[in-house]
Amino acid sequence: MGLKKAMGILVFSIQGVVGYDYYIQTRDAGLNWGDLSATDYGTIVQDRIARARAGRDSAGLNAHEGSESVWGEVASYGRSLLGGGDQMAQAETGEAAGGSQPDCIRRGNVADC
Repeated sequence: MGLKKAMGILVFSIQGVVGYDYYIQTRDAGLNWGDLSATDYGTIVQDRIARARAGRDSAGLNAHEGSESVWGEVASYGRSLLGGGDQMAQAETGEAAGGSQPDCIRRGNVADC
């Protein structure tokens, strides 16, 4: 029974989102409600999806140049977090990144150094 209610809410919500998007696209095209055909609306949606994929792919290529995949990049973050990396080595030897900078504690807008 709960699954039927959840599916009903999901279907109703999707219809509302699609209806509102159709209204926005019709308004942006300078048409009245119902003047934009389903085929034209489908073309608009497909173009938006293609632009989003192209933008995501180009951003992914620029951000991850040199890595074999996104999962490789994520794994490297995990290795650096779990392995400690350079920051742990500096902390163990007592080296600070800035050398002689004092340790400051910020409480609200006031910094105690």
